[in-house]
Amino acid sequence: MNEAGMNEEEHTQSDVEIVPAIFKDIEGIATILRESFPGKAKYYKIRSWEHESKKILRSDKGWITFIAVHQGEIVGVVAARHLKTLNPTVRIEWIAVAKSFRQRGIGKNLFDHLTKWITTSFFNQQVRITLRARTDVQSFYRKLGLRCYGRGWMKKRIGGQSDEPANPKPSRKVK
Repeated sequence: MNEAGMNEEEHTQSDVEIVPAIFKDIEGIATILRESFPGKAKYYKIRSWEHESKKILRSDKGWITFIAVHQGEIVGVVAARHLKTLNPTVRIEWIAVAKSFRQRGIGKNLFDHLTKWITTSFFNQQVRITLRARTDVQSFYRKLGLRCYGRGWMKKRIGGQSDEPANPKPSRKVK
């Protein structure tokens, strides 16, 4: 990437604010989802992108939705649901960034914001993040620390006790 492109990316990241979505954001969220997921909404087994946007704002149904805003315009969205399972699970249902803002770290920032929210909301509990990803975007999620399990499904555990002990024992004696 050239220096001008790098400055544009840094400039865009500093100008993007991640905030909780509210009811007035429905049309902007629908626009981002429509652009990011080509094809008719029926292909994704939903009525319409506007209906899906209304649905993901229902906090009473366990939805958590954040948007990325650049100069008053919605440029990204992450929508997840808290599933009441034996081990707390948050399933990312949608993560999308406007085409003109891709490759600028906005998707990563949305994911990071969601994981920070999860760790503060669930205190010392370990939470599993899951999502279903197309094969063409799985490398993006691998960079975020998720791993594949099953057909198109990816997961990551956060919070609670980490996978690695705080003071790991050496695998062999050191003299």
